[in-house]
Amino acid sequence: MFLAADSTKVQNISAASGAPVARQAPFFGWYAPMTAVLNEESAVRNDTLSDQAYQRLHRSLMTGGLLPEQVLTVRGLAEAYGVSLTPVREAIQRLVAEHALVVENGRTIRVPRLDVETYREILKIRLELEPMAARDAAVRMDNAEMDRVEALAHLHREAIVAGEAHRTLAANTDFHISIYRASQQPVLTGLIESLWLRIGPTLNLLFPTYCGSLTGVEMHLEAVDALRRRDGDALARAVRDDLAHGSRFLVRLLKP
Repeated sequence: MFLAADSTKVQNISAASGAPVARQAPFFGWYAPMTAVLNEESAVRNDTLSDQAYQRLHRSLMTGGLLPEQVLTVRGLAEAYGVSLTPVREAIQRLVAEHALVVENGRTIRVPRLDVETYREILKIRLELEPMAARDAAVRMDNAEMDRVEALAHLHREAIVAGEAHRTLAANTDFHISIYRASQQPVLTGLIESLWLRIGPTLNLLFPTYCGSLTGVEMHLEAVDALRRRDGDALARAVRDDLAHGSRFLVRLLKP
């Protein structure tokens, strides 16, 4: 990933940087000076690059593409994403605000390692929210999306058999989040995804012992069967059982 040390400091940037407002020229209300137009277009492009950098870093965190305590650099991320430093700094600021990254001593960007108490608190909330979303998804998901979820369950199994840690975690994340988004409750789904953002890197600790088994695959197939039958209660139970089973193993690893 992006482990190399870098002297690039995370600079403070303004929380509000609106695009410049073009002044109206005399007699022509529609006219704006070309420099103002170019500046506005540049600001829009920069916002788009910032969003893209945020989404890529967000996904890496959610899917376990980054490890607990891994150190990141602005320059390393910018080179990997093919953007300038500013969009990356803005993306990092957003993720720091969401407690997905930490900045130490004003310059070192690090993926936090969850302590066992924080993990237990997050788990307790997930065990309420995720079955709730799954129950509604069972009656709202269309057949094409069910096919996609089932395909993700098979991709998850293939990645486990191949011993590919990140591909396993990514397939597992996509499987769960696809179900929750099908509930068509954006507030609920947003809360769930914010919790996955916090725990994603920690799930790497499940390798190779827990994720090397096919226990999770069996629970995913139970969830797919419940989806096909549109049995919301059975799907909620399958999701809860999946979370509870994996968490018991993870808690042991997180204990000091």
